[in-house]
Amino acid sequence: MKRSGVAGLLVAAAMLIPIAPATANPVDDLFGSASGSLDSGSAALGSSGDKVTHYGKLGRAGAPNGVKSINVWAYNPKGAKETTPGTFAKNSRLGVRWNSIIASGPIVDGNECRMEVRLAGPKVPKEAALYKTQDCTAVKSYFFKGGGNFTIRVTDLISGASNSIAFSVE
Repeated sequence: MKRSGVAGLLVAAAMLIPIAPATANPVDDLFGSASGSLDSGSAALGSSGDKVTHYGKLGRAGAPNGVKSINVWAYNPKGAKETTPGTFAKNSRLGVRWNSIIASGPIVDGNECRMEVRLAGPKVPKEAALYKTQDCTAVKSYFFKGGGNFTIRVTDLISGASNSIAFSVE
């Protein structure tokens, strides 16, 4: 059956508009829920009211991508259990998830950044020590066979914003 006129255009337009549930949370859609003990990163500190709180080293004013700060969390894709807060067992897949924030608070979810993700700790292989991406909001995981104290720092080279997360593996 052929549709024409305004009614046909409205039906066609309605079919193109994605509808998300009223409870949809874009951060949860990207990374899963931000609740739980692993969320000891900067954004887990939270803020209340209308004032936006920025963590880590702040980005330069007037940066072309608008990034003011970066929130970081320990990322645990396989559900590795903490032996004590901030400490994980050897042979675990762990890493970092991050989002970039503009001055007024919204997340930058695009590829306007020049991120460097640096893993520091004992016996880190050279190929794992530095990861580069243009994604302003993303995740990066690593497999930890050995133990030690580790730090993952996420830096946007365009704005200068950076933040890090530290944890132990034993």
